[in-house]
Amino acid sequence: FRVFPVPTYRLKDTQDRVAQQSNTKMSSSAKIILCLIPWQASAFLVGTSIGNFPISTSTRLSFSFLQEWAGALVGQAPNSLLPSNSPLISPLLSETSLDPSDPERVSLSRSYKASVDGWSASQFHSAVDGKGSGLVVALSRTGSKFGGFNPLGWMSTDDYGSTSSAFLWYEKNGKVVKGRIYDGGNAAIFDYATGGPNFGPADLCIGPPQQAVMGGFTGPGSEDVINNTGDLHQCQSNVGGAYEVPKGWPVRGQNIELVEVEVYTNGKVVSTTNAGIGRWLPF
Repeated sequence: FRVFPVPTYRLKDTQDRVAQQSNTKMSSSAKIILCLIPWQASAFLVGTSIGNFPISTSTRLSFSFLQEWAGALVGQAPNSLLPSNSPLISPLLSETSLDPSDPERVSLSRSYKASVDGWSASQFHSAVDGKGSGLVVALSRTGSKFGGFNPLGWMSTDDYGSTSSAFLWYEKNGKVVKGRIYDGGNAAIFDYATGGPNFGPADLCIGPPQQAVMGGFTGPGSEDVINNTGDLHQCQSNVGGAYEVPKGWPVRGQNIELVEVEVYTNGKVVSTTNAGIGRWLPF
């Protein structure tokens, strides 16, 4: 059993979010204590009242945002970053090739989870190559949830692709904030065989290759993959090169540490891959 105090710079934000989710007001004297055990985080509100319900003893309130944030502090991620009932799904995927509002065409499915399938870029590509469009969801150690939408999918081509449908996104107070690709969609997706999801030249790189990749349509040899494969714990972001900068973008710099990465694709896609060349057919 481990007890962590809420960092001062997060306290007001946490109080506001608890109040929003419980549809009540909290007194400024409220104290929040986070109690963490593996896979669970709970908030205890002490010395205040919620609505007409006075708190004379410690009352536990459990919220998904607290579980994700507090769990990330100790390097633990929830079972799913995007559960099937998540309110983020519709604003994220509406009018995209993964729009789940058409169940005859789309069945949103998790194809990759780093903590289960492995953190190396080669394990990432084994799980997602040839499966069509993908939504990337990442959780940083600081508790930020963010990612990107890749309408082209991955095929380990060691080349880049252009599309006007890609975007970056992050969650703020339970809502989706997007950063659109600039007009023309040039260099929207870099499909490194030895790297993880890569949006723009440097806008968002998860698991970047260990060494520079020269490019080419045939992909690297097996020796190159072994020596150069990236680690998806590592993330870099210098947004603004190919994508608009979303206001409040939560991750910047070269040393962002991730505690989970997931990729969601269309479960109705039939994929075939061969030496880095993939074909996907939605039915």
